[in-house]
Amino acid sequence: MESSIIRNAQKNDTSDLAFFLNQARYVHRHLDWRPVLDWLGEDSFWILEQDHQIQAAFACPDDPPGIAWVRLFACSSQISPDDAWTRMFLAELDRSNPNLKRILAAISLHDWFMRLLQRHGWIEYQQIVTLVWDGAFPEEAHLPDGAVIRSILPEDLPEITRIDNLAFEPLWRLSLSALNNAYEQSAFATLMEINDQIIAYQMSTATSFNAHLARLAVLPQLQGQRIGYTLVYDLLRHLDRLQLHSATVNTQHDNLASQALYQRLGFIHTDEHFPVLVYQD
Repeated sequence: MESSIIRNAQKNDTSDLAFFLNQARYVHRHLDWRPVLDWLGEDSFWILEQDHQIQAAFACPDDPPGIAWVRLFACSSQISPDDAWTRMFLAELDRSNPNLKRILAAISLHDWFMRLLQRHGWIEYQQIVTLVWDGAFPEEAHLPDGAVIRSILPEDLPEITRIDNLAFEPLWRLSLSALNNAYEQSAFATLMEINDQIIAYQMSTATSFNAHLARLAVLPQLQGQRIGYTLVYDLLRHLDRLQLHSATVNTQHDNLASQALYQRLGFIHTDEHFPVLVYQD
């Protein structure tokens, strides 16, 4: 009889896990700034082995504290996905401190993964929708009195993290570590400040063909004053100078203010959308 165990993944599992993920039948990877194997060594990274061979992997480390996205779920053809999920997820629940409130969430990029989550008690919380800009310029933006737009510097990141956490609900907040990764991978990252006080920022990625507005946040008390509009308009002008005439952005289906902002800037909805599910214990 085959022996199987569930254990925490460690740094020395890197090569075996990389090989496993290349041949696994089912693989879900979170849309993340951080490669999934970089999470190795965290308490919430699990491996299921049979006869010393990896057959499944699961990771949902907290970042920021109290927010745990499913960063990875992968399963070979040798084991049922439901069986693998049940065993590793129960190990994670047993490890968790029941006295600490924790939100468990996942973005489903595959139908099989959404069905699996639903079978195990997860419920749909939101949909992520995608909008695209095709190069047409909107109404010109004007800086507020005393405001300047400049490039983000590494020393700005702690204050940007504070603004980000004020602007977003807990599920969508980013940690300083995550924002540092986003900054390092961004092609164009700018902020707006008044009297040397940061009030908003954006970070965008780019390829040779298009760009993606990855993050935009404005201090809550200043929202509705065209600050976000002006930052994104500045981004679009920058893309135009680079002869990039296509850009995308994602937002939540129920964030009507965000969608209205992007539509005023010339973005239009696409058919692309991804469900966000949360676990109800």
